[in-house]
Amino acid sequence: MNFPFCPQPATRTRPNGIGGTDIGAILGLSPYKTPLELWSELVSGDPVPKRDLLHLRYGQHNESFIAKEYERASQMFTVEHHPTLFHKKHGFMFGHIDRFIQDTPDTPGVVDGVVTAKRLLECKTSSAFSKNDWGEAGTDQVPPLYLVQCAWYMAITECDAADLAVLIGNSDFRIYTIERDLELEGLILSHATSFWHEHVLGHTPPKPINSQDAATLFPREAEGLSIEADESLLKSIDQYREVCSKAQSLSEECERLKVEILNYMGHAEKLTSRGRTLATWKCAKGSTRIDTKALAKAHPDIAASYSSSVIGSRRFLLKGAE
Repeated sequence: MNFPFCPQPATRTRPNGIGGTDIGAILGLSPYKTPLELWSELVSGDPVPKRDLLHLRYGQHNESFIAKEYERASQMFTVEHHPTLFHKKHGFMFGHIDRFIQDTPDTPGVVDGVVTAKRLLECKTSSAFSKNDWGEAGTDQVPPLYLVQCAWYMAITECDAADLAVLIGNSDFRIYTIERDLELEGLILSHATSFWHEHVLGHTPPKPINSQDAATLFPREAEGLSIEADESLLKSIDQYREVCSKAQSLSEECERLKVEILNYMGHAEKLTSRGRTLATWKCAKGSTRIDTKALAKAHPDIAASYSSSVIGSRRFLLKGAE
């Protein structure tokens, strides 16, 4: 299904399709969303309940600052472009570009719906703990999630290159350059096209990649339904038992060592060595909770008025081996 290139009004409202922040999820590279979560969001039209991603909001807040730092370091000029940009051939593929890069100031990156800029800028904020995920500044050695996102935006805009400016740990500013790679771009677009047509338009969910995915896809059991395990699954069950047994042993050893450390600390708040803090053992901040049992006993009518039925989560229980 092809659509003409059609820029939208100046808005960040998400259109129906696959965007730059989605391609990482499709490829299994996103720590924030699985392919099944993305599929559910696209098919239902309702966003999947999100975690409180404070660092993402912080990154958006820092976008202007990082763009200015890029201009200072590169002696180039950046220009914003708010309207959504769509792929010329595949109208379900879109992107919101942080900035376009120009040699002269106040030069638009898009004229009459056509991208005229040859280079784009992505602005990122990264934790100091992820410093080792980044290669040497000036190279294209960036985390895979950001690499495919830049490749996606170059496919949308047909820019020759993307500069990625990142502020790591609020003190380490770096610039990376990703040149357009048509082979990589083709692979990414192929996966996106398959996902859109087979899963989204075909209303066929992708396979779960974690237990939460499985619980989302299969929230209720079919009462009385039994299914026979094949030979392949029997092997998986044996492997599962073996891995769980090893995990239990490791868990018990971890607990033993933890108790040894706690006994050594006693009432101490910190454990140190040569001026370095090794561990802390402090009480969490106190909280106030409603005693629902006491409320129901003392005021059953009030408790009943504010009660609702909740679907119980499915519990997986592996039975003992024969």
